[in-house]
Amino acid sequence: MPTIDVPDIPAPVAVSLDPATTALLVFDMSDVLCATVPDCRRTVPIVRSLVDRACAAGAPVVFSLGRAPQVVLADLDPRPDEPVVRSGADKFFRTDLEQHLRGRSFALMAGTSSNGSIVYTALACCARGITVVVAEDAISSKRQMAHWVARWQLLNQPGYPNETNAPLAPNAVTLSRTDLVTFARE
Repeated sequence: MPTIDVPDIPAPVAVSLDPATTALLVFDMSDVLCATVPDCRRTVPIVRSLVDRACAAGAPVVFSLGRAPQVVLADLDPRPDEPVVRSGADKFFRTDLEQHLRGRSFALMAGTSSNGSIVYTALACCARGITVVVAEDAISSKRQMAHWVARWQLLNQPGYPNETNAPLAPNAVTLSRTDLVTFARE
């Protein structure tokens, strides 16, 4: 069996986001998925804090769920003005997510599953000219390997790479952490 040289993933970097041009996307933090993704529950307070900070700064928050019947976890219950889109892995597919992001240059992402919704929607954002920041302490997957692969894939997307994790590389993904994310009005 050949050995595989596993590349390092660059450390998360600090970013400052303008709430006027940024939307926070919270993926699949549902009763159904968090029951099957062990790390999902660990991230709930981290995601809640990020939602509160985004709201306080004036950045819109959009939640997503899968197509199956499910609800957003009670600890993250969206406010009436926070839309919820329902789709598979690419949250743009057959939803109005694009309308919710109109006029936004940046998408900050959190939630589960990092190797599903986050990877696929990040690529779709980049293809639409939206720069993505993923708060890696606020994402989760069923398995550690899937989580590692997702982080690597986010920085090495075909057509939109940011292999060195340069902060806010245009039309690419930056890996950050919630304690390294600030909103320009904070």
